[in-house]
Amino acid sequence: MHEQRTFWRSAEYALFTFALPLALLLLIGSTTAGGYLPGTHVKAQMIFVPSILAFGVIVAAYVNLGAKIATLRHDGVLKRIRTTPLPAGAYLSGVLGSTAATTLAITACTAVIGWLAFGAVPRAAGLAEIAGGLALGVVCFGSLGLALSSVARSAESAAPLANASYLPVAIMSGIFDPTFSVPRWLSVAVGLLPVRALAQILQQGYTPVEHAPASDLLVLAGWAVGGCALAVWRFRWQ
Repeated sequence: MHEQRTFWRSAEYALFTFALPLALLLLIGSTTAGGYLPGTHVKAQMIFVPSILAFGVIVAAYVNLGAKIATLRHDGVLKRIRTTPLPAGAYLSGVLGSTAATTLAITACTAVIGWLAFGAVPRAAGLAEIAGGLALGVVCFGSLGLALSSVARSAESAAPLANASYLPVAIMSGIFDPTFSVPRWLSVAVGLLPVRALAQILQQGYTPVEHAPASDLLVLAGWAVGGCALAVWRFRWQ
């Protein structure tokens, strides 16, 4: 609860983390309303809405968490926590739990707005896949956010580093434009990264698309394991 209150009191974190995905959903989604993917009978919104769901997870669990931990370390908060009776693990669990709660709130709002504004509703049979993808996505990008916070040399560099590391991949993955195309070799390379994997798992929950869900799960799980290992190895309190 304390971490959630702190989050909402920070206008910068709340606005960027919560409002940005919703604004992109409405702004970009309104320009493609009613369109279909080329050569298919699949509405573009049925792909775009779950893509923005994935974007919200990345912003909250990767960018926001990485920048926040880097700032807390720079301000000496993490160092002071280690000198209090509060177990360090309990404090870190609270931060991660707050991040998970914020991520779930963002995805819930995105899904509701996607339904009300664009009529994008998940398949009943795809709800379990969406839930599993979201849970794995939070673990994956949360661990990568923790690792990022330790790689960043300063609090000021954490957010730019996070944005530079995922935004190009998000564009090439078709997060903002399902019709965006790249050379085959680049598409294969992007397919090995967790951004597209998460987006395609969530897309599969809305409408079956031509890809291998099992492969996407393996990619996301692999990055989750690697991110957790990197976070444990690189994480520092000061």
